[in-house]
Amino acid sequence: MLSHLQERRRTVNINMGIIYVLIGAFCFAISNAYWKKVTATIPYQIGMFYRGIFATVIFAILYFGFRQADFFKYWVVRDIAIDQEFLLSIVLSVFNIFGLVFFLQGIQKAPVSVVVPVSSLKLFTILTAVFVVGEVWHGNYLYAFILSTVGLFLLYYKRGEIHNAKEFEKGMLYGLASSFFWGSSYALYKFPIAWWGPLGFSLIIESVAMLFGLVLVVKDGLSNQLVSYLKGIHLKAYLILGALLVIGGLAINMSYGYLPVVVINILIIGSQIISVLIGCFIYKERLSIKQWIGLALIIASFFVVAAVS
Repeated sequence: MLSHLQERRRTVNINMGIIYVLIGAFCFAISNAYWKKVTATIPYQIGMFYRGIFATVIFAILYFGFRQADFFKYWVVRDIAIDQEFLLSIVLSVFNIFGLVFFLQGIQKAPVSVVVPVSSLKLFTILTAVFVVGEVWHGNYLYAFILSTVGLFLLYYKRGEIHNAKEFEKGMLYGLASSFFWGSSYALYKFPIAWWGPLGFSLIIESVAMLFGLVLVVKDGLSNQLVSYLKGIHLKAYLILGALLVIGGLAINMSYGYLPVVVINILIIGSQIISVLIGCFIYKERLSIKQWIGLALIIASFFVVAAVS
């Protein structure tokens, strides 16, 4: 009877983890697509800063105002304190933010068809999860990784968008840099989430992201433009990006309590499916046979992962 209850609890935890990942993937998919539109009219440094303000305020309200409530009791492990674990969390947060910086620079200066799939690679996540975090590697993870990676490139890679070798090289470099910083740090999230809980770590990382955005604004000489980008149309963009960040970031952080790091990050690739479907149904973009095959391969990788989990 005990074994049956344990198995049932394990199944419930896996399902909860998958739900959280899917919520996060959905939010990040919309956010990534929306960033392209935002950076066409707003410097990405200013966008990062104002988005960070919104997210930090929301997380601060939840943390300081409601962390004692029963609903949030599993979202906070202990109160935030300035100690070694706090400093390590800040270092990891800064490391992670470089992934966003390279991604945003990449989609402005290099072909999106190269930057997006390369930045979404989970190779660095897998290596960090196995050799640093110490997660068990299952053979089926390799098959899932191959399926999802091939699917990504079938979805996005379009030779016609690449006019010369220099553009291709630039896209690869930005994508790999983004993949390294994002991938490695996502695998290490397991530690600060265990220290502070999903809500506490969300407050830390988004506060750091906001301050990092401000540093970029000052460094790049954009301080005098901060007020000019506070018009109504700009505020709407910050609110949308901030809301997606709050919901998506918290959902992904919650999933670390239910699923292995490798599984979470392979499933996150599903956000690319959502991005493509948004383009298909909202922007009336037509999918090629190659893209449909890519979608099928990514979906197949989910089933391979599920068979192990």
